[in-house]
Amino acid sequence: MSGSHIPSPPEAPPLRLIALELTRRCVLSCRICRAAAVGAGQAAEDELAGDEWRRLIDNIASIWRPMVILTGGEPLLRPDVYAIAAHAAAKGLRVVLATCGAPLDDAAARRLIDSGVTAISISLDGARAPSHDAFRGQEGAFAAAMRGIESAKRAGLAFQINTTVTRDNRDELPAILELAARLGAKTFNPFLFVPAGHGRRMADRTLAAAEYEQVLSWLAQRQDRGGIPIRVTCAPHYQRILRQQGKVPAEATAVRQGCLGGQSFAFVSHCGKVQACGFLEVECGDVRQGGYDFQKIWRTSPVFLALRDPARYRGRCGACEFLVVCGGCRGRAMATSGDYLGEEPLCLYQPRRGPGAPADEAAALDEKDKELLWAVQTQFPIAARPFDLLGKQLGISPQDVLSRLRRLRERGFIRRIGAVFDSRRLGYVSTLVAAAVPETRLAEVAGIVSAAPGVTHNYSRRHRYNLWFTLTAPSQPEIDAALADLRQRTGLEMHSLPSETVYKIQAVFAPPGLAVSKELTAAEAVPASPAAAAALDETQRKGVQLLGGDLPLTERPFDEAARSVGWTEEQLMRQLEAWRAAGVLRRIGALVGHRRLGYVANGMAVFRVPPNHIDETGAAMARQPAVSHCYRRRPFVGFDYNLFAMIHGQSADDVRRLAAQLAAEAAVADYDVLFTEREFTKTSPTYFS
Repeated sequence: MSGSHIPSPPEAPPLRLIALELTRRCVLSCRICRAAAVGAGQAAEDELAGDEWRRLIDNIASIWRPMVILTGGEPLLRPDVYAIAAHAAAKGLRVVLATCGAPLDDAAARRLIDSGVTAISISLDGARAPSHDAFRGQEGAFAAAMRGIESAKRAGLAFQINTTVTRDNRDELPAILELAARLGAKTFNPFLFVPAGHGRRMADRTLAAAEYEQVLSWLAQRQDRGGIPIRVTCAPHYQRILRQQGKVPAEATAVRQGCLGGQSFAFVSHCGKVQACGFLEVECGDVRQGGYDFQKIWRTSPVFLALRDPARYRGRCGACEFLVVCGGCRGRAMATSGDYLGEEPLCLYQPRRGPGAPADEAAALDEKDKELLWAVQTQFPIAARPFDLLGKQLGISPQDVLSRLRRLRERGFIRRIGAVFDSRRLGYVSTLVAAAVPETRLAEVAGIVSAAPGVTHNYSRRHRYNLWFTLTAPSQPEIDAALADLRQRTGLEMHSLPSETVYKIQAVFAPPGLAVSKELTAAEAVPASPAAAAALDETQRKGVQLLGGDLPLTERPFDEAARSVGWTEEQLMRQLEAWRAAGVLRRIGALVGHRRLGYVANGMAVFRVPPNHIDETGAAMARQPAVSHCYRRRPFVGFDYNLFAMIHGQSADDVRRLAAQLAAEAAVADYDVLFTEREFTKTSPTYFS
């Protein structure tokens, strides 16, 4: 379909789901409210009357049978909500209702059932009262929601649990999921926060792109394991992640399952304004002005027509092979760039088709952004006010440093800023695992592997041994048990290649065009198994967990972590310095989206090196800036390479050229490059969980 084509009315897709915002009045004052709700006692201004909603429902039901979501504000504040629900149900529409739970008692639950409402949703944004109440802006909100759930259960009214995910509650997701299952919810429905309405004031609580990817990967891994179905909203690239993990056949691309706005879903506001969704604040029509003819708006609105035309999407979304099943969040694109057809700002995926947009975008960064990206990777100060020191070094203000870092994180150039620990010094054991998987089973096996505890990186590579993943566990027996379980579940051999010597672990990437003042060199080669792991008490372990996440972009980023652990800021500084001196802490700094910086090709170069030359050769390879990781590994029969170097480049040819150069310099004739084809999982290790 070309960008100028306007479909005739019969070509419009069927409406399958519609949300009717009956009111903006509410009993709560939630910080993340899309509706910018007003108090329960305020006058209802411009709300469609009951007969207006019925006229609209009649128009919809004359051609479609969508599910109708009665929402708000708090829809139970409208006395005629039961009559509106009954009218829609009488027209053959399935009716559900979204409530905070506070006004729902036994009598209201029975009336909803009698009115034809088949299910409700209730939001829990914390697993306990303090976190949920803070999120919802009212003490007692959690207790009220739980009372509403119990009333629904007594009446036999099915319910699902909704959770809006921000940086404030992401760590509670496992507990909320467990609570939803324990309560008997039919579905767990996390919403990935979109800063609209009142929520604009909380834009800084949006997950960073890398955090967003980690949360979606975690949810995908639990799709079949939590005892409760998971449905994710406002996170369309969840569909891409499901396919990458083998949860959905990669070829199942016929139906949009990501962003449904304008495709099979629409939203009608309390005053009759039609939108593609409640978070995309772009008017598509007005049912009052249009004589309650929703069908005409659905078929002819220029906004809807644009959303249905793949040729009109811009940025990475427009070039992405997952566009049909994903589509990117249009509300988030609008909120961050003002372009509802622009690229999804919180997606890290780099499309395989189209020109080299990542390199072009990175090259367009200004010089200070590039200098800051390099400094925040390599020279992050362990200090109470590190951004002051970075600003002084770069000749810009601390406020400019923070503003630039927030923008770079939103655009995916920075995945997270935090601690990088030596897992061996924390007492953990890790290994690289290879498997030869039939192509017809690759997606299935990759999904099983990605869901296994301790798997942090999982890729397909171009080779007979085509699946490669890293596995980390607290002990070697647990590594052995995990591999035995994977062998049993897949029926395939899993070959372990533990490292014997580490020559380099230093994933830092210079922005294109930046003249780096000095080449980073690798530390001395160290044995793969240090003499002893550091002895950590419970407080120190908690510190490792917190610092291994994403530091807040505030003037004193370590202060919050210190208080969470029970330390003073000064105590945390001393601990970090001690860990660095002992080798427990490799560095504090940014982990960047290297593909966003133009490093779109990478390959694992493997070499067969005589044992008496391997240390010398490994140290020389480690001095190459384009080599991020270099190890001596124990080979297995059928794959007897013993030196591994991870090479990154602007193109596959760059990677091949450097691999050939390294082989020539080491006088090694037998080598290969295993290029990454698909990334199934990429996340940081979690310690002491």
